[in-house]
Amino acid sequence: MTTLAKLMGSAVPAAQAQATTAGVPLLSQTAAGTTQANAYAIVSDFTVFGTVASGSGARLPPANAASLTAQQGDIYVVVNGQATNALLVYPPVGGNFAAVAVNTAVSVPAGKTADFYCLGGNVWAASIGG
Repeated sequence: MTTLAKLMGSAVPAAQAQATTAGVPLLSQTAAGTTQANAYAIVSDFTVFGTVASGSGARLPPANAASLTAQQGDIYVVVNGQATNALLVYPPVGGNFAAVAVNTAVSVPAGKTADFYCLGGNVWAASIGG
């Protein structure tokens, strides 16, 4: 569930929820690092990357993180708005994508969008689309 939907579902009026989520989506971000340990830490449930160096990436939030908690059923949208390089997206440290080895990234091709679904317990599913 997205931030805006969560707020409205908790009885926050629509106008206030919209004002609270200003800055979502998070635009023009820069992918970082070349490993899971130093990849850009995703802090929004909708992140658009404008700069993606070869081999760089982003890391999904872990369950129960202090700043952003991924809960079962949450969906994070990641857009690779860069024209030439793929964006590596990692699960949280110790996590994995369903049926993929722990700590292994998935690749979001240049110009593509991916949805990442938290299945719970730091297990994620990825859907790479158009």
